[in-house]
Parts: sequence; structure tokens; C-alpha cells
Amino acid sequence: MDCLTLILLFLEPMNVPCLTTHQPSGFSLHSCSRFPPRKYYYVNSAMNWADAQLYCREKYSDLATITSMDDVSRLQPDFSYSLAWIGLADDPKSWRDSMGNDSNSWRSSATGETSKTGYKKWSVNNPSSTNGNENCVQMYSDGTWNDAPCGLYLSFVCYYVTNENKKTYVFVPTLKTWTSARDYCRKYYTDLPMIENNVENTEVFSAKPANADPWIGLYRVPWTWSDKTQSSFTNWLPGDPDNNGGNLHCSVENPFHKWNDITCSTKFPFICHQAGSRAKKTWLD
Repeated sequence: MDCLTLILLFLEPMNVPCLTTHQPSGFSLHSCSRFPPRKYYYVNSAMNWADAQLYCREKYSDLATITSMDDVSRLQPDFSYSLAWIGLADDPKSWRDSMGNDSNSWRSSATGETSKTGYKKWSVNNPSSTNGNENCVQMYSDGTWNDAPCGLYLSFVCYYVTNENKKTYVFVPTLKTWTSARDYCRKYYTDLPMIENNVENTEVFSAKPANADPWIGLYRVPWTWSDKTQSSFTNWLPGDPDNNGGNLHCSVENPFHKWNDITCSTKFPFICHQAGSRAKKTWLD
């Protein structure tokens, strides 16, 4: 190995052991220390979240990604502020306006993947992410869908595939959380159902009693960093995120580095980060 190769290996960012957190869906998020560590830059210019992101991508690497207490310890503002943008957002275009194909979009319990067809059957004004914690999906008694807190105790529908490769749906009246319902279906059948067309929705609807509002196999993992990553590390204020009013899809930190969700169009100073990579990324949004 020549000297140039050794130098390049030294400069290449490395991940040290990660903390893995398993989400209610079974989807894992990681919180890692990073070497070389990110450098943070506070920008004392009031912009909305999107403009702050653009500025950071032009001048540095991105709007700040913060994935550990080690990152928090290196946040050193050089001016006074009340709130400052960080790079965490839950873009509704990825989960409310369509089924989406992003990190925070709706996924199938059976595959962990986003919808292949984009089929949806939401009830009026849903999905809404009311109180910022509705990350699992139930079917209403009329066959439409509603996003709901994953910790609710509801009946559920499982499916299995016959020897003729036909999906068969089974209603289970026992009340369970979404995660427990998923685990039950995986143990005794195949999984909670992913519904990709109107025929499948009608079959699930027909499998349940008329007044039942059971869990189905849709979930999502909200909040993605501007650099397209997700992390198990959070530093929210108590009670946040709460999506109060239904339009709080971006995040800020206070002078104690605690986070709050807020309307993306508000103007605040912001934090950029410079990653340790050798080449500057080109962003295509």
C-alpha cells in the first residue's frame, strides 16, 4: 500500500459502533458517532427553512444534522438567538400528498418497502399526523384509512398466501397495539396486509365485521435530516413534536439545544454543518 492510499484512507469518514433502535414497525434506525466529526456553523441571518437549506448546501455541506450528544456538545453559537433552524423535517409531500417513496413515506409491514402502485384510500382530511404521533394505519368501518398512534389497542387483520398463491385475509378481534398485532400476524399467518389496489382493499374490508376499525400493514418512520438520513437520536422538548395546527413540519433548536417542531415558512437564523468528506455533494431535489 503506497503513501497516497494511506492518506486517502485516513481522510475517508468512518463510522464507529452504532446504537441501533428498533422502531414499532421493525425498521431499525442507527445513531452513530462520526469521524471526522461534523463542524457546525451558526448563521445569523433570518431565513425560512428551505432558504436556509439552500444556503447551507451552497456554502457548507447541509443544514445541520445532529445524531448524538457528541454532536450536541460541539454546537457553539457565537451570537444570541431564541430559535435556530436545524436540518430535521417531515416533508408532507412524502406522506400526506402521496404515498411517497422517501425515508418518511408509508411502508408495508410485510416488506418494509414503499407502495409499488401508489394506491391509497384515506378518509377525509387524512393522513393528518395529529399530535405528531400518528405513524400507523387502521381501516375505518367504511373501508377508508386513518393514521393513528401505534400504541392504540385495536383489532386487526392478518393475511396468508395459499398454495394457489392467493392472499387470504383473517380478522382477529383481540385488541393489540400495531406492533403486537404485526408480531401476532407474523407468528400465526404471514403479516398485516399491505393494500396495493381497490380489489385488495375490498377483500380486507370484507374480512372484518361492519363496525370494526382494525390495524392494517402500513406504517412510517417520520422526520428525516436534510442530508436524507434518519437517526434514532432525538432531543425534543417535552411534548414535542406535536404538529399543533397540522402544519409543523420543520424543526428548530433553542439555546439549550432542545428541539421543537414549527412552521417551515417562519424565518430564523440557522445552523449549517460541514461534513468530513473530501468531495462536496451535488444536491438534486
